[in-house]
Parts: sequence; C-alpha cells; structure tokens
Amino acid sequence: MKRIIYLIIIGIFIASFQTKAQDIPQIKLDSLKMKLETLFMKDQIFRRMYKDVEKRYGQESDEIEYFWEVVEKQDKVLEKEVVAIIEKYGWLGISQVGRLANTTIWGVLQHGSVASKEKYAPLLKESVLLKESQPKHYARLIDRMLINSDKPQLYGSQFEYGLDGKATFFPIKNPETVNKRRQDLGLNTIQEFAKQKGIELGAVLKTK
Repeated sequence: MKRIIYLIIIGIFIASFQTKAQDIPQIKLDSLKMKLETLFMKDQIFRRMYKDVEKRYGQESDEIEYFWEVVEKQDKVLEKEVVAIIEKYGWLGISQVGRLANTTIWGVLQHGSVASKEKYAPLLKESVLLKESQPKHYARLIDRMLINSDKPQLYGSQFEYGLDGKATFFPIKNPETVNKRRQDLGLNTIQEFAKQKGIELGAVLKTK
C-alpha cells in the first residue's frame, strides 16, 4: 500500500513538471538554452584543468586541495541555479533546449548534493523514457549514488582503473539481470558496453 501511495505521489510530481515544461514560450526556451550552456562551461572548465594542476603541484599538495575546495564551492552555486530552473520549468528536454543544455542539467546534478539527485532522478528517468534525455545520464546518476552509499550499482555504468591500468566494474547488483535493466532504459548490453570501454567481460560478474 505504501508503495502504491509513493508511486502516485511521484506520478503527480512528474506530471506537474511536465505541464510546466509544455507551457514555456520559445523565446524563454532560447534564453534557458543559453544560460544552461554557460553553466555547462562553468561546470567543466576547472575539471579540465585539474590534471595540469595535479601534475604541477602533486596529488597531495596544498594547491590541489585548494583547487578542489574552489570547485566544490562553485558546484554548490551551479546546483542552486539548475535546481531553480527545474523547480520553475521542469526537466527541459533535448527538443526544447538542445542536447548540450539538457546535458547540463544532469551534469550539474551529478556534481551536486545527494538530496537533489534523489529528488530529481524520477524526472530524469521520465525524460529518458520520453526520449528527451540520454539513458546513460540516468544510469550514471543512479549508479554513482549507489556506489557512494557503498551499494552495488544497477546498470553497470561505473568502473575504475587499477594500478595495472586495467578497467573493472564496480560491483553490480544481480548481474544476471543487468541487461534487462539496461534494455528497459534504452542502453546497449553490458557486454557491448564492456567492449567499448575495454573492460574484461569477466569483471561484469563481480558482485558485492
């Protein structure tokens, strides 16, 4: 019964945002597109620099520590801006603001708080099912949340490189059904994904 009530609440929540998104004038969508693309630049610029900073000052240096402090502060500012957009206009789809601006919403939330990820993940999933957002973004959002909570991922989107340079998946929940979950979301098989990323197929069966 609790689950049914929860699903009804989520359905109402999603529907309200969809209604908002449908009523936006084109001139406003163009303005939101420009704003989101600017936020994307701000979100990425420091992350594209960190390797150079790390190489110059070292992994454990005060400089690299300060670098990430600056990034974290900026992440919070960007998260507030994106959340304000979602709250007012809903999860803007690719057909409304284009692929880059749509990606910005996910990208900023990916670097944001757990609370924001949990709150807006249902909207992203609905957008994915409507083919207005990319399936891989939802998979990465959910899987990263799970891994950060020390839980096995659902879609197998997250992997890491060992000291030997080889990539392995973080633990996957019920790996025997991972392809069904991926297919429902619109992703290719875990075998195809592993091949694309150069991950040994045996690692797919690694469980926690």
